[in-house]
Amino acid sequence: MITLKNIGPIENVTIPVPADGGVVVLRGRNGSGKSTALDAIQTAITGKGKPPLRDKAAKGEIHAGGVSLTVAKSIRRSGELEVTSLDSRLSVADLVEPGIVDPVRADASRIKALVNLSRAEIFPGDLHGFPDNLTVDLNLADPVAAMAELKKRLDIGAREYEKLAKDAAAKASALLESAGDPGPVPDEAALQSALSEAQRRVDRLNDLANQAAAAKTRAASAQAKLATLDRADTEKLADLLDKAIFQVDQKRLDAQKLKEQYNAAVESYKTSVVDRDLLQTRLESAQQADALRAQLESQIAESLIPDPTPEQRADAQAALDTALQALATAARARAAQQTRAKGDELAAEAQRLEEESNLLRRKARQTEEILSEIIADLGCPLRCLDGRLITDTGRGPTYYADLSEGERWIMALDIAVQALGERGLLVVPQAAWEGLDPTNRALIAAHAKQAGVVIITAECDAGDLGADVFDLAA
Repeated sequence: MITLKNIGPIENVTIPVPADGGVVVLRGRNGSGKSTALDAIQTAITGKGKPPLRDKAAKGEIHAGGVSLTVAKSIRRSGELEVTSLDSRLSVADLVEPGIVDPVRADASRIKALVNLSRAEIFPGDLHGFPDNLTVDLNLADPVAAMAELKKRLDIGAREYEKLAKDAAAKASALLESAGDPGPVPDEAALQSALSEAQRRVDRLNDLANQAAAAKTRAASAQAKLATLDRADTEKLADLLDKAIFQVDQKRLDAQKLKEQYNAAVESYKTSVVDRDLLQTRLESAQQADALRAQLESQIAESLIPDPTPEQRADAQAALDTALQALATAARARAAQQTRAKGDELAAEAQRLEEESNLLRRKARQTEEILSEIIADLGCPLRCLDGRLITDTGRGPTYYADLSEGERWIMALDIAVQALGERGLLVVPQAAWEGLDPTNRALIAAHAKQAGVVIITAECDAGDLGADVFDLAA
């Protein structure tokens, strides 16, 4: 039994507590003390709050769940609680309606309440697979705050990767567009060889033309000098020299033999020597003239080197121009190919960054999956998605906040009953119970009885304050 004496408008009331669980309903007219009784019972089992004392009463008393409260100027609590309660882990009313207008913040409050109810803890090993640099300094003692902070960090990282991926993709697109389709790149070695061969051909023809011009210049100079030279009969002069030599020898002999004719012979000898020397000089001059003639004639012959024709020069220059154009085309193709390669590299980098962003997005969703697993351990059909509480209904995935108030109360009470277990005691506001239809009241009462949990609530009627156990058979 739960008894209350001299509490608020209540003079004395006894409330039955079924040993095997179920729903106990306080009944009475407005102002009879139903809400006061519910608050007093809550104070008894949680130790929080101060029930009002009845007017002119010296003291009030509350006996509930093995605990006794004496209410006077101060509250004295004695005994040991023999039932389990949610303590401050969960306010069922706040789970139904936390009094927060923003639905996202309201669901954040509900998620925190559910995680607190589970008494779950998160350990560093549970975060395996998350980037190490994003899990430092997380307050794992508060799973909701830790997962919220981790999700925030992951979302920031994902946005950074998305920005980098977008920039890389834009640069890649610009490079690929500017490169166009370069087509196959010619063999640069072959083109370089053709260019070298064409250059050598042009250089050979230029050298040949220069040689021909120099030969013509030398030939003209030789022709001019040749015109100034007298032609001498060297054979005749050589024959005369031979005869003169013989005469000198003969006369020298005659002079020796004819001493008497010595003076005349000496004079004749001297004359012959002079003649000989003159002829020797003339011969040497003639030989030098012949050598010069041969040299000049050779230079004249050299002028026969053919000068390249204009057609040959044009062909060689055309070949050189073609080789240069081919090399320039190859260089442009190679540059375009390099630009495309850079563009492909940036595109691959953009894809990699996008994959990194998607990975962080997936990891961000995993933070909610961790919270969903914690909530699921309560036997709760709720889960987290994008900061909201979701449940599956006949309409498909539905926000918990979008359920009717009655639907939310049914689910919240089921969660509370599941969390309390046998010998649990739960106080439910009058407005919540009155908002449930008969079918759902029966379902909750059956669930409470099955779990061995006692739910104490209230309902307005026209009588005095009293209490009875909800009849499942009614």
